[in-house]
Amino acid sequence: MSSISSLGKMVSGLNAAQKGLQVTGQNISNVNTKGYTRQQLLQHDTGYLTIGTNAGYAMQVGLGVSCTEIRQIRDELADKRLRNESSILGYYQNMTSASQEIEALFDEPYGDTLSDMINDFWALNTAPDGVEERLSFIKSAKVLIGKINDVSNGLSAYQTQVNKQVESSVSKVNELILQIKDYNEMIAKAEINGDNANDYRDQRNLLLDELSTYGKVDYYEEADSRLLVKFEGHIVINKKFTNTLELKQTEEGSPFNKPIWSDTKTDVYDMTKESNSANGNDTGSLKALLLVRGDNYVTADTSWDDVALNDNFSVDKSGNSYMIPKYQKLLNDFANKLVNMVNEAFDGTGIGFHEGQAGVPVFVLADVPSDLVKPAADASEEEWAAYNERYNALLIPGNIQVNPELLESGGYNKLGTVSGDPENAGDNTKITEFLAKWEENIEWYQNDGKTAPLSKTVNLTNFYSEFVTDMGTDSSLYRIKANEKNTSVLNIENERQAMGGVSQDEEFANMLKYQYAYNASARMITMLDGMLDTIINKL
Repeated sequence: MSSISSLGKMVSGLNAAQKGLQVTGQNISNVNTKGYTRQQLLQHDTGYLTIGTNAGYAMQVGLGVSCTEIRQIRDELADKRLRNESSILGYYQNMTSASQEIEALFDEPYGDTLSDMINDFWALNTAPDGVEERLSFIKSAKVLIGKINDVSNGLSAYQTQVNKQVESSVSKVNELILQIKDYNEMIAKAEINGDNANDYRDQRNLLLDELSTYGKVDYYEEADSRLLVKFEGHIVINKKFTNTLELKQTEEGSPFNKPIWSDTKTDVYDMTKESNSANGNDTGSLKALLLVRGDNYVTADTSWDDVALNDNFSVDKSGNSYMIPKYQKLLNDFANKLVNMVNEAFDGTGIGFHEGQAGVPVFVLADVPSDLVKPAADASEEEWAAYNERYNALLIPGNIQVNPELLESGGYNKLGTVSGDPENAGDNTKITEFLAKWEENIEWYQNDGKTAPLSKTVNLTNFYSEFVTDMGTDSSLYRIKANEKNTSVLNIENERQAMGGVSQDEEFANMLKYQYAYNASARMITMLDGMLDTIINKL
């Protein structure tokens, strides 16, 4: 009887070693599988049999070995830390990418820069009536406004591209939510009898890792092995219930969409609060895309209130503005002052065949809106003043061109440079006034309310230089924060891999251990088989 009992012990050892080899083999075969977590076989004593006593102590023999479970070696705390840091990293990576894209559009300071083009205006001062000088001025004006229009159109095109990324990200978030819910069900079903669905858990954790890059993710596991998941503080998975994101127009007439919750129809993000680390709301690549894009294209009627997130603070405050709209608005204000200053400066008479006649504006609208109706010739001064004020306000990048009359053959004669005596074609009074005005300091945003940039008094050139410098500074700060978070994520990932990653050396050592155990059990069975053969057949 004891021999038969011993045979059972040997078989249990054989089975345990075989199971260990299977687990080790699976670890080695998945060493390069993304999201795979190392598995470990836990074993325990099957039990003990009391065969007698000796000096009051029970004498026991073991009944073999049993497999407890196949568990994952995973640090759940490191998982949560990684997902929190990944969310912040996704935010700053998108902000960095966007700021670099905008810098590339301005092409400062190494390309054909606006700064260089602005400096080309000075040539006209040497010979106001010179044909070459006039043609050079008109050419410089055309190149300058062409560059400004290109930058503006590039910003608008980039807004459109970012809007597509927003829509794509919302679709991906919904896809991840539904996949996590499906794995919840598969895991709950597989583990209902006490088994561990490790491969399903690996896939679910991989999906959580990816979801965390789009926004802040909170979760906890319930008794039935399902995860309750929150995305940006809102429950998206609770047992068989799922709540996804929908798209809604940001504002009436806008081509852009924003994410809202499908259950409450409320906004996913509160965009009225500055986004920064101090407020703890600088999370997720999806929110970064919304902050980069804004709610609408910037027009002549766009105010700083439309650009700011919190109407109680200036857009200069960190995290209190939409990125593209802010730079577009600054460019609009700069260009509008520039073209109106040039038009006001050259309000004299022309030369040549245009002598004695009023010069034409240097810059005009490329496309006159249908609602801007020119008053009749006999209209009142008030009507003309209102029309001119509105016309001048509409001179913003993307809709400005050099007056076609100046580009015609001999059109340079229509440049209004002459002041006073129409026959004095060499009069440079207007040019001198223009150059002086160019260098004159202007009050910017002095009375524009709380949300406008901080007031400053600088000339056009310095305003643009400060604008470009601030843009580079913002980009640098985003890049620094992205690098910091990337380092943090890498460190946490290394911690995770140190615990849950597959080490080939360690697995080969385990393979040898289980192989020796298997061989030992097999030899014991062989020896017992020989003993039983002798007892049964030869005695």
